[in-house]
Parts: sequence; C-alpha cells; structure tokens
Amino acid sequence: MLSKTDFKEYLICPKWIWVKKNKPELFVDGEMSLFLKKLIKDGYEVEEFAQKLFPDGVELVGNKESLISQTKELLKAEKTIFQATFETEEGLFIKADILSFNKETGKWDLYEVKASSSIKNDIQHNHLKDITFQTIVAEKSGIEIGKSYILHINKDYRRDGVVDPQQLFITENVTKDILNIKDIVSAEIEEALSLLNTETVSLEGCDCINKSHGQRCDSFALFNPHIPEYSVHHIVSGKKLENLLEQNIFAVTDIPDDFTLTDNQQEKVTLQKTGSPLIDTESIKETVSNLTYPLYFLDYETFGKPYPILDGYTTNQQIVFQVSIHIVQEDGEVEHVEYLANDFENSTKGLLAMMKEYVGPTGSIIVWYESFEKGRNTELMELHPEYKDFLEDMNNRIYDLMLVFKKDYLHPDFFGSASIKKVLPVLLPELSYKSLEVQDGTMAMSEWERSLDPILDDDEREKIRHNLLEYCKLDTLAMVEIWKKLKELE
Repeated sequence: MLSKTDFKEYLICPKWIWVKKNKPELFVDGEMSLFLKKLIKDGYEVEEFAQKLFPDGVELVGNKESLISQTKELLKAEKTIFQATFETEEGLFIKADILSFNKETGKWDLYEVKASSSIKNDIQHNHLKDITFQTIVAEKSGIEIGKSYILHINKDYRRDGVVDPQQLFITENVTKDILNIKDIVSAEIEEALSLLNTETVSLEGCDCINKSHGQRCDSFALFNPHIPEYSVHHIVSGKKLENLLEQNIFAVTDIPDDFTLTDNQQEKVTLQKTGSPLIDTESIKETVSNLTYPLYFLDYETFGKPYPILDGYTTNQQIVFQVSIHIVQEDGEVEHVEYLANDFENSTKGLLAMMKEYVGPTGSIIVWYESFEKGRNTELMELHPEYKDFLEDMNNRIYDLMLVFKKDYLHPDFFGSASIKKVLPVLLPELSYKSLEVQDGTMAMSEWERSLDPILDDDEREKIRHNLLEYCKLDTLAMVEIWKKLKELE
C-alpha cells in the first residue's frame, strides 16, 4: 500500500520509504513528539470546522474495508463524503477530507483541508502534490474529479462569537495547478511503486546527503553513518555544500581555511577547529553594566490553535497562560513570583493583574528571544487596552539575553545555536531540564490543556500544575544563573 503520507515521504527520500515498507526493523521514523501529536490533533479539529461548510456531508468511520464499502454506497447516492476511502489494484490508498458531488458538472469536487495559513510546497509539505496524488487515486478508482480545492486557514480572521467556518477558511481552486503537475506526479507514483517492489536496495547513502540538515529524512544516520552528527550540513547549503561533498568533506573541522564562507559561517567553523569559546568580554561587560535594577527575568508559556480559541483572538494567536518572574535587586536579593491560569477565559486577565502588581515602573526586563515576549505583549494590548501603557512600557524595557550568545559568547558545544537549551548545559550543567516532568514548551502547552479537562481528578490536576510551575520557574532561574556567570567576567 502506498498512502499519500507514504508518497510524501518518498518525495523526501525514496530509500526512506523503501526501508519503511520492506525492512521495518531498520526503519527510523521521526520521534512522535508532542509537537507532532498536537499538529495532528489540531488538523482533526480544523477538519471538523471545514465539514460544517457541507451540512449534508456524511462522515465515515470504521476499518479500511468498511470505509471502502461505505464510500461505494455513498458515491452511488451522490452524497458529500468526509473521509471517502479508495484503494487501487496497484495498492494506492487515500482517505479524502471532503468529496462533494457537483450536480452542475456531474463530477466530484475534491477538497483538501490544511491547518496552515497558506498553500505550502516545500519538500516537507508539498500540498499541491498531496492533492494531486489524491486526484489520481480517486480517478484510478473509477470516479471523475471535476475541480480540486485546498481549504486553508484565513490568517486575518478574528473571532467574534461562535467560530464562523465561512470566515475561518480561504478556499483556493487548484485545479489548473494539478493539471500542470499531474503527469509529473503520475510518473513519481510509478517510480515509487516500482521501488517498493524492488527486492533489495543498497543502504549505502541516500539523496538527503545533498540537503541541508533540516530537510533530510529521519533515517539519514542509517544510510550515512560516516556523516558526523554535527556536520558541514549545519554550516552551509546549496552550491557550497555541493562543493564540500564533492571533495568528501563532511566534518566541520575539515573545511579548508581558504573556503569561502560568510563571517557567521566562518565563526562556527573556527569554534569547532579551535575547540575553544570566543568571548568578547568587553562587550559583555558593557551589556551587563547597561542593565537597570531591579532586574525582571521573565518567561511566558502559551497555548495556541490554528483557529481562534476565544473572542477577540485571530487564527494561530496564542493564549498566554503562564508567567514566571525572578526579580533581582541591586543588593542581590532574589524574589520569585509566578502565575498559572486555571481556565481559558480568564487566563490573561489574572496574569496581567499579577504582573502589574510585581513589575515596577523601572528596571530591565530580561527575556530569551525577545520577539516572542514582545509579540505576546502587543497582542495583549489589543485584548486588554486598559493595560496598554503598562505593556508598552514593558516592551520598551526588554533586553534579550540570547543576543549575548549570538554575538559575544560563542562556544563549540553550542553547535551553532543560541537556544537556552544548548547554552545552559554548557555553562551550568547542574541545572537540567532532564529531571523535570515537563521539559519543553510544547509539553507545557499539552499538559496545561490536559489540566483543564473537567474529568481529571484533583490530585492529577495539582500534579500537572506543580510540574508546569517547576518548568517555567527553571526557565527564569536559568537566565538568572547565566547572568551571574556573565557578571563573573567583569
């Protein structure tokens, strides 16, 4: 069986899908992270809104055989079908989001629902090839497809009352686009089927070796065991990467000294070659001296959906449900305050009231990756105009501690990243997220949603809240301790 998911994986790396189908014991799939699970869950919820655009539609449920049988019956009745299921003799398989009979044309219109705010055609998404694959499989199954549409989220929609599916989605007719690439996709399908029916495939190397780090398949290490975990793929791409690979240069430390690189790329290479950090002590001293006491080390946790969750929210806008603040006075006294919402509706009101109480009119507000906190503050101004002056003042006083680790304090063990998750283990290995039940923002998001489930018992709810508070607290404590390390350079 070659499903549309299989086909998308084939487009990323043919050998990857061959191993998945023929040598499953060797297959390395991407870890089913909470983030991926959330995307899948969000996708189902978005589909439910899309189905409301077709009030007479029938949703199919059951096993594969039942779904195929139900589809055949509803096709005869010319009913709109949600999850219409087809399998061809060659083994091509799809479940179409929405299949609607067009009485004017006497053909079936196909709708693919996407939770993104645009049609994406990068190697990881390939929305047009996705719906083209479905069109081909449906036609091979004996039905005539008329028009094909992609329904995606309208980024400008702001909720006012019940979510309006008519405003939530933008419907794009991609029928002509499909015609332009249909022959190409048909050929790719035949190539995929031919490959899957091949008994043996060399496991030495795959096409992903020519791609940058973020574009390669999850089984890359299986096919390319000679490539270091941190390789030239993390430094360069395009022609530069091609040039290095032609010379069999894979390790960052093997990049020739005369190889043309940008200043930023050269810094990363120098770090790995010397194995020593690059620290601009004077610039760091200036940064530290320019901060104004009291220092407010602040971190938000947020929750979002592709659709607007509450009135006044736009699509993909996030609810700020938690904040941790470590307040450091000039004499070294440290105070920690925090807020964690216990519902959707009043989450930001309580959070803003708490911050107004503890964040005074003077003092630097220190964050990690300022565009995130500033962006949330700007959104909060729109939702709560009574706090506009307070939030604007906060934004004017924010300093991004991450900037130090992007330009003034570079370490080979950061591996080119300025993320706090990379910086903290190097500077302060004793402070670790690994011992926490909640270890990243996506997990925090999922756990907070779970804590609001009314069927959850009180003990479990309190346990989740405790874990969330400990996680967010470590985020700001980590910044405090990193700042102290920087002060030691004075």
